[in-house]
Amino acid sequence: MDIKLAESDRQVKVTLKGDIYVEQADELVEVFNSIIEKSPEEVIIDISELKSITSSGIGKIVLLYKSLRKKNGKIKMIGVNDTIMQIFKIVKLDKLIEIKGV
Repeated sequence: MDIKLAESDRQVKVTLKGDIYVEQADELVEVFNSIIEKSPEEVIIDISELKSITSSGIGKIVLLYKSLRKKNGKIKMIGVNDTIMQIFKIVKLDKLIEIKGV
């Protein structure tokens, strides 16, 4: 998994590339914790280059959502392919987070 961050005026864009398995989840938590400390108004997660994500990765996204919500921030996911969108709908992530397809 490759993670890129781009920060601008009260917004952080996270670009995820590759695969998110259990092994990468800890790295994802570290990145998300550093983002939460900055208290951005919005976090955009671009997963257009993400090949696969496990429940562990989804769980970390939910933790980010909850932490941002406590600080009045919001999260949006963009570039979600059909396969990953189906997973997000099954776990009802689309009810919590604004999700835009490819």
